[in-house]
Amino acid sequence: MAQLNFAFLKSSSLFSNQYKTANKILKLYEIEDYRDVMVNSRLLLEAIVKKIFTIENLDRYYPVHTGNRRTLRSDTFYLQSELHYPTSIINLFNEVRKFGNDAVHDEDYSISKGQAWRCICDINDIFVFLLNTYKEQKLYYMRPDIAMDAATHARDSFKKRTIKHPIKKTITSKSKNPEVKLAKQYLKQKKKSKFSTRLRKFLKK
Repeated sequence: MAQLNFAFLKSSSLFSNQYKTANKILKLYEIEDYRDVMVNSRLLLEAIVKKIFTIENLDRYYPVHTGNRRTLRSDTFYLQSELHYPTSIINLFNEVRKFGNDAVHDEDYSISKGQAWRCICDINDIFVFLLNTYKEQKLYYMRPDIAMDAATHARDSFKKRTIKHPIKKTITSKSKNPEVKLAKQYLKQKKKSKFSTRLRKFLKK
């Protein structure tokens, strides 16, 4: 199998916080703890998705049908509807999520070495897609099908994306509304008048 490491995350301005977890997954693979590879990959995917919401300045409280709750699955669908990521990349999200669900909920589910490696490659290629498109890095995909898709659609679905920052609203005390301005002037004049009246009464004593 090809060599894989997540060292490229260490210096990443977007995903440096995810390096430790990604590296832990590799170590779990090395000691043949394939179930925990799946479980931790799913947890890492949740962190990645949360980061994408921040990068794209998306609403974490997007609407859902009554009685439903927001899950990793619904988050992924929402990202796809808003961002139109390549289908091949969204499939990686879904595969990691399903692997993780099976590992957590089905004790009898048999996880092979090949499946664990595929899950790690999925995580790697998700990171590569995000860093190549948002930060214009030139990282390599592990899965040949993803590499081929990226090469074929480099100018459309795999093109450069812009990181969106939250818009900060500037609050100013000066209002352009003439009625508000007149009201403020009236209150100011009224305060001055009351102060003058109190002062005259005080001086008469």
